[in-house]
Amino acid sequence: MTFEKKFDSYLSKIERIRCQTEDFTEEATKTALIMPFFSVLGYDVFDTNEFMPEFTCDVATKKGEKVDYAILKDGEPIIIIEAKRAGMKLQKQQQGQLFRYFSTNRCRVAILTNGIIYQFFSDLNAPNIMDDEPFLSFNIFEDDPSIYISSIKQFCKEEFDIKNVISKAVFQKYATVVEKTLKQDLLNPSDELVKYFLSRPEVKTGNRITSQMIEKHREMTRQAMLKVFGAEIMTVSSQEEIISENSDDFSEVVQSSSIQDISQNLQNILKTIIPDFFSVSEDSDNYLRLHIYTSSNRKIGNIKIIKSDFSIQWKKTGSSEIYILQSEEDIRNYI
Repeated sequence: MTFEKKFDSYLSKIERIRCQTEDFTEEATKTALIMPFFSVLGYDVFDTNEFMPEFTCDVATKKGEKVDYAILKDGEPIIIIEAKRAGMKLQKQQQGQLFRYFSTNRCRVAILTNGIIYQFFSDLNAPNIMDDEPFLSFNIFEDDPSIYISSIKQFCKEEFDIKNVISKAVFQKYATVVEKTLKQDLLNPSDELVKYFLSRPEVKTGNRITSQMIEKHREMTRQAMLKVFGAEIMTVSSQEEIISENSDDFSEVVQSSSIQDISQNLQNILKTIIPDFFSVSEDSDNYLRLHIYTSSNRKIGNIKIIKSDFSIQWKKTGSSEIYILQSEEDIRNYI
């Protein structure tokens, strides 16, 4: 069986217990989510010569500290893993133990996980000092596995090569920064970006670029970028008055001939479900697709409006199921 099929089977199994995970203890998280994850990667999670629980990691200031797991090769740790319970939000204070151990051994990869979110760290910025930000991060319930599966495949037992992992990690980190920056600049172009275009020889007037000039050209920069990228960003915040008190009923709008009306009404309804979402629209000859993101830039799914009959489909990120939305109730039930 290929790794992709094994991982898909793992995702299907844990999806069946998804509703229970919020109440999992740390031990339940390890048993039901984390150990099976590394088993899929090819490690014998019951062989302490390969997958050591409660691995002791002495540091200068503390003796006898332990990380939850260490993956060993020839008796030396090649990956260390800190586990938290599934319901715990992963924050920087939980990185402390990994950070301290990183400086005392040759291990180059550390993983912080709650069994649902996996964060992979290395020392890309400075040798033997764990980076503050992960070079790879994903949510097994929310993110589309096609986005990250090739990245985690390199951590399989038979494929693991630390030089290859670190080399790819540099590019993964760069790609993450580019993606995050582009999304932010599409929503609100940064001063640096606007200044770059104002300083282009085709535009430059010889005048000093001032903050007033940057502010004056910010919206024009945003519109030009959206035109080039072929996308329209619809931001929805509590301050924006985009919902009319006399807004048309959803079913009536669907029967209208304007796909823009349908799109607008869908987003009006979404605002009541996900207050701080934004969408990126993808317009083609056959459909209009709305890629739906939370305010933290996490994609949760997409809505596809078919132009031939105005039928509306919803597909959640990480799921292969497609739901047909025929009413406002459907939107609230499925999204």
